[in-house]
Amino acid sequence: MTTYIIVAYDISDNGKRFEAAERLKGLGFMRIQRSLYIARGGSALAKDAYRALLRIIDRSTDSVFVAVIPGESFEKALTYGLQSSVGEERSRIL
Repeated sequence: MTTYIIVAYDISDNGKRFEAAERLKGLGFMRIQRSLYIARGGSALAKDAYRALLRIIDRSTDSVFVAVIPGESFEKALTYGLQSSVGEERSRIL
């Protein structure tokens, strides 16, 4: 079963925010919004991303969120303008 990792962060320092983006891209994540990334993978990749971001952030002011979700949940997500992992634009309407 395919799983995805969602990473979101709130980093106040511009340099650290840029470094976080570069590290996530280096791990294979794709940016879907300014501080929101997604990648195919499981708990090992999620832990790698989490550890990489913990090395960068200021724990007194910044925050990180990492979640592993089943592919089925990702496919059911309501989106507009999101580029999926295969590059096609998806739009879901209730």
